[in-house]
Amino acid sequence: MAETIYSFKAYAHEKELAMAAQALIRAHPCLRMAAGEDGALGWKRHMGYKLASYRNNLAKAGVAEVAINTGRRSRNNPNNDHPHQNIKKARKAEVNYITNLPKDQTPATLEKMREQIMHEVEKTERNYLVIGKLMDTTYALRRQEIVGAVGAPRVRDVVDRWPALLMESQVVAEFHRINNVNLRTQFYKELDRHMPRLITLFRDKAIKTGKIAEELAKLMRIYDIQEQRDVNTRRALVLRALPVYLREDASTLFRTCDSADGPDLTDTPVALLTVVTDDTTDSALFSPESICIVVEDEILLNGPTNLADSFLLLFGYIYALDLQYPKKLELTFTFIQKVVMCLEDNKPLKGRLLTLKNDLFNE
Repeated sequence: MAETIYSFKAYAHEKELAMAAQALIRAHPCLRMAAGEDGALGWKRHMGYKLASYRNNLAKAGVAEVAINTGRRSRNNPNNDHPHQNIKKARKAEVNYITNLPKDQTPATLEKMREQIMHEVEKTERNYLVIGKLMDTTYALRRQEIVGAVGAPRVRDVVDRWPALLMESQVVAEFHRINNVNLRTQFYKELDRHMPRLITLFRDKAIKTGKIAEELAKLMRIYDIQEQRDVNTRRALVLRALPVYLREDASTLFRTCDSADGPDLTDTPVALLTVVTDDTTDSALFSPESICIVVEDEILLNGPTNLADSFLLLFGYIYALDLQYPKKLELTFTFIQKVVMCLEDNKPLKGRLLTLKNDLFNE
């Protein structure tokens, strides 16, 4: 049972262990225990212990996904980290959070491939097929450097070593390597599906009173005067209004700067920086001249002028670089993860997010 559970998830949640225990006694009623109303409570606890023991054996064998959490505090190592502190595991529903190196590769051979990637990226005419194959092969090395480092590595250091991550195609490809999900296809399919209902909810909120209603009403007025309201404009409206509707500070995500002045990016974990001029400030909300993707106070990439595409790449970078959601925008990014990208981490939605999801699906 422990081996089977591990094949799905290394660190199973209590609810998942309960489901496995119930499946066990349904298949074998003679194993039903007296403890617990459903007779599965004891088996849930036993599976938890066995799964922990199984992970320990795999860690001793060198399996990267669990070996990364070895060397914790113990009687023989009293100065190490607490056994339950800073455990490195998938927290945003990543499927391939960290993996072992390919069987026929060593760190030395993969390092040569990394150098080859740098050489290919520097070429005027890049061979995107070669870059993609090399990035696929070196994925395990890259994840071990990003996830397995003592302390989170600086984003600038990561992209300096792996410059292919500054290519839009490789951001999308890296997301697929981590989640086995096509970032662009899934994002637009679900966003467009929920878009009419979301716009209706935003308009209903905008006619009410209060600060949130006023901000939404302003966005709606600017949207309504747009000469061209195509699908890209509607997507931009939804993405800009979503954090406002969830009562989060959208100004920390959508930043603007004058083209003549350098932007102040101090204390900016992630942001989409729009370059505007004095006479295009309002219209730039939906038709920007240019958008820069900012991560850790630095402009990482001059993204596409399409706001939805830029937001999509920013979301991809959060997974590719193993970043945490900004605290001031946690609800917004959690909504994108669970409702738009359908990446479920078995943590129940609460409060405003649960209300919004119920409003979406209970028309």
